[in-house]
Amino acid sequence: MKIFRGIELREFLAAHLNELNQEIQSEDKNRLLNMNEIKYMEYLVNKYQIEPLEFFWEKKYVTECDKMIPAESHPAANFFIEKGEKYSRQIITYHVPYSGNRNLLHCSRSMLGGRRIETEIHESEISFDIINWLNNPEKITQEAEEIISYIKEQENYIKNEICGYNSDLENKARQIFQDRKATILKQYNLVESLGVPFKRAEKVPFTFSVPLVKRKSVIKPSTSSEKFTPEFTLDTSEYNYILKICHETGIEMERHPSIYFEKDEETLRDHFIMMLSSHFPSVTGETFNKTGKTDVLIRYENSNIFVAECKFWKGIKAFYETIDQILSYLTWRDSKTAILCFVKNKELDPILKQIESETSKHSCYVKYNGKQSDSWFDFNFHLKDDSSRGIKLAVLCFHFPL
Repeated sequence: MKIFRGIELREFLAAHLNELNQEIQSEDKNRLLNMNEIKYMEYLVNKYQIEPLEFFWEKKYVTECDKMIPAESHPAANFFIEKGEKYSRQIITYHVPYSGNRNLLHCSRSMLGGRRIETEIHESEISFDIINWLNNPEKITQEAEEIISYIKEQENYIKNEICGYNSDLENKARQIFQDRKATILKQYNLVESLGVPFKRAEKVPFTFSVPLVKRKSVIKPSTSSEKFTPEFTLDTSEYNYILKICHETGIEMERHPSIYFEKDEETLRDHFIMMLSSHFPSVTGETFNKTGKTDVLIRYENSNIFVAECKFWKGIKAFYETIDQILSYLTWRDSKTAILCFVKNKELDPILKQIESETSKHSCYVKYNGKQSDSWFDFNFHLKDDSSRGIKLAVLCFHFPL
C-alpha cells in the first residue's frame, strides 16, 4: 500500500465539514431551536474534530527476514540472475509507531500525490522494507533516511492543516447552526406576515431581545422536540453594560475602603442597586423570585431578565452554594446572571485563582469564557433540571480587606 497517495487532504476535510453540515440541517426544527448552543457546539466539535497524525520516531525499531524477490526487481547491474526466477534476499523492515486518524495516512497534498512508498499500515504503526542488495549498512541507512525524511515532511504538512481545521471547526459549526436557526425563524415570520389562513403542523414564533430604557446602545445534548416558545432575552450588549456598571461601581468602592469598612452584604448591595437604578428603573433588591430571594433583579414586564447575588467570600463550598442559589431562581432560556463577590481576605490573588480553576467542578458548569479583568470572570452554566437552557454567569470580585 502506498502511503500519502489517496484522496487529496482538502477534499477529505471538506467531506468532514459536509457531514457536520448535513447533521445540523437534518435536525428537527424545534429540537434545533430549543438546543443549548454551547452544549451542541461541544458535541459537534468532539464528533467532527480530527486527531492529527503523530509519528513516534524515537520509538522506531527494525526487524529482518528473508523474502524471495523476483529477478525483475533486482538492480540492473546484477548479471548473475535469470529472468522469471526468484532469489532470497534479506529484508530490513523499519517499524514506526503513530497515533491519530488512520485515514490521514491515505491523504495526499495534491491530486498528483506524492512519492510512491510501499508501506504496511497497521492499527498503531506503519512499516516499510529496505532490501539488502549489497550488504552495505550505509546504503540501507541512507535509503531508510530518505523515506523517513519524506514521511516527516508529509506529517508536518498534514499536522498543520489539521490543526487549522480543528481550530476553526467551532466557528464554522456555529455559523452553520446560526444560519439554519435564522432561516427557520424567517420562514415562520414569512408565513405569519402573509395575512391569510395557513395550515401547518407546527407554529414556532420568533424570539427577540428586550429593549431597555435609558440606554442607547457545545455525548449529544438532549433537548425537546416540543414547539419552541419565545422568551424575553437580555441583549448581550446590555448585559455587558450592566456588568460594566457593577464593575466600575465596585472598583470605586475599593478606592474608598474606610466608607465601606465592616458594611454588611445588604448595605453593599444597596449601593449597586442605587447605581443600576439610574440606568434601569425596573431594578429591585431582595425580591422573591421562584424559590428564594435574589439580591439584585432587573425585570421587563413580567419577566426577570437579570439577577445577581451579593456575597462575601466564605470559601469554595459556599461559592458553589451561591451558584446553586442563583440557578434555583431561574426558569427561562438564555438567562444572564452575576455574582458580586466581596473578599475580606488579606490576599485577593489566591481567591481569584481558586475561582478560575475550581468553578468547573460545579455539576452545572458548561464553559469558561475567560476574564474581562483580573477580577471579572465569565462562565456558562445550565439549569439543574434542563441542560438545554443555558445560563451566562459573570463573577465580579471586589477586595474589602479587614
